[in-house]
Amino acid sequence: MATPPAHGQASLSDMLMYRLYQAWSQSNPVFVRLCEGRYGITRREWRLLACAVEGGIMTSAELAAAAKLDLARTSRTLGTLCEKGWLRRLHDSADRRVVRVEATERGQERYLALLPEVARLNDMLVQDLSATEVEQLRGFLAHIEQRGRRMAEDNIVSDKASRRAGGTRRAR
Repeated sequence: MATPPAHGQASLSDMLMYRLYQAWSQSNPVFVRLCEGRYGITRREWRLLACAVEGGIMTSAELAAAAKLDLARTSRTLGTLCEKGWLRRLHDSADRRVVRVEATERGQERYLALLPEVARLNDMLVQDLSATEVEQLRGFLAHIEQRGRRMAEDNIVSDKASRRAGGTRRAR
């Protein structure tokens, strides 16, 4: 049996990032069922499609940055979205190495069909909050995102993550 934290010491349930994760994980299945079950699109595909529609023509790297994904995941997901006919790659006539991406008409239609449903679910998530509380929450989240970005840029934890090495196995 685990020992409870010492007096004054934080427990996992007190940690804000854990609570944010819990809020996300409780609502995520609803969004997955909507996206995958009703519209045949994964959450990652939806995020890239939405960024492509909203951002217009951009490079893969720009799209990855807009979606907050790494280039490898973006490239794989772009391939799937192109196969589905929702995005297309455009080669630069002056430099064939430069590839831009844009949403097709079918991709824009999928986006326009799904967006109101996603917005409705987002509204339902915060329906117990007042309009002022929702705006405060948006502001708080913006501050947390900015601080997280600065922490990453400052490299405050310099250890390299290695899921292949099995994080906990390394500590044994």
